[in-house]
Amino acid sequence: MIKLTFKREELLKALDHCSSSIEKKHAMPILGHVLFKFKGNECTLNATNLETTVLSKIILSDPVDEGKIAVPAKYIHDICKVARGENIFFKYDTSSNILDITAEKSKYTVPCADANDFPSIPVTKKPSFQMEIGRLINSFKKLQFSMTEHNVNKAYSGVLIIKVKDGDKNVVEMVTTDIHRISVLTLKNFDLDIEGIEKGIVISGRNFAELSKIFAETEKAEVNIDDDKMFITGNNVVFISRLLKNEFPNYRTVIGGYASIDSKDTSMINRKELVDGVKRVIALNSEEKIWATKFDFKGSVLSMTANSNFGGNSNDEILVEKPFDIDKSVGINARYLLDVLSVLDKQQVSIIVEEGLKPLTIKEETDNFYYVHMVMPLRM
Repeated sequence: MIKLTFKREELLKALDHCSSSIEKKHAMPILGHVLFKFKGNECTLNATNLETTVLSKIILSDPVDEGKIAVPAKYIHDICKVARGENIFFKYDTSSNILDITAEKSKYTVPCADANDFPSIPVTKKPSFQMEIGRLINSFKKLQFSMTEHNVNKAYSGVLIIKVKDGDKNVVEMVTTDIHRISVLTLKNFDLDIEGIEKGIVISGRNFAELSKIFAETEKAEVNIDDDKMFITGNNVVFISRLLKNEFPNYRTVIGGYASIDSKDTSMINRKELVDGVKRVIALNSEEKIWATKFDFKGSVLSMTANSNFGGNSNDEILVEKPFDIDKSVGINARYLLDVLSVLDKQQVSIIVEEGLKPLTIKEETDNFYYVHMVMPLRM
């Protein structure tokens, strides 16, 4: 008989960390379980869906002998969410695989799986490197909307993290693309010397979103790269993600160098004015997939025109704060423009429009990053 005592809040937090790595479809029933491994004053919760793995450590108040229990994830999570009191008590019968759970007056009997059926957890002996995980997480909002959907192109459905040369400096960049647009964020004064970073590593967008939740309150974490896996460790949690193969296009040939971007003719527009104007002009297109919109820059006036599929059309115009040197026009999907405008930090938007079928470019620079977003034009 094994007896364990947990603080309910600590157990619930550990289960929340594990939830993203629990197999929901139950193709392998054991993957719908959380493996509790314990010895002495430590208990580690393990969850995996074979693409990601989470280990979350809890310190026990009372030492116990070494052992393990494979508990159905949904049941234990639901129990913890509604349980009363500060503590949750486990009493596990090793001969029958039956777990009795008690929380104040509430009692539950839960059949458990054979803990020996749980997949082995990946380990690494590669050296670790301390990384500012908080900066990566905060940057994700500027990238996630331009990722390719996983079921469309798996190779592009992630975030590329790569160290490149820009002028005389080595910089770390984060890149996403869905072919129609590309987001590149260069982190200033950000050092990252993990293995393979010069060739680039690609973290699945879904996995990046999950690690962002787990390490939302973590500034720094230890990182290892071992073959096709990335290990991130911080605050008693280990997150292991399988990496995607780097098949990203040579985005640097598309965006060029930052000195080249800064030298181009740029217009400045108030972000709120631009957002409101775009929303007005696409009012007839709101239920359509593509919000095809023509943007005509004439002196200090930006005119916007959109045609709807049912034959209607709309026009609107706003003033720009800094006009282009010469009049310009471009047609783009306004849905894409609103996406990028929603993640900018500054109230002024820097826009570059070039002749021909070259992309519209939006750039933003702060003390912490240089951000470039490009949207491919439409033929209008």
